[in-house]
Amino acid sequence: MGWGSGSRLFSEIIESLEEADITHEQRKTVYSVLIEKFEDYDCDTLMECLGVDKAFDEVYRSLY
Repeated sequence: MGWGSGSRLFSEIIESLEEADITHEQRKTVYSVLIEKFEDYDCDTLMECLGVDKAFDEVYRSLY
């Protein structure tokens, strides 16, 4: 079972974090937590967010 709109929501979160005054390392920390939580709730489409933010890409690729 998947959560198709999860990547769309996560993409919006990524864009918001990029606009905020948050460092690359801080975003990586946030993404680590959020990826785990989204996947706990069956969001399996986060690979669609690759390429939006290098910090996200680093965290996601380190997991998979």
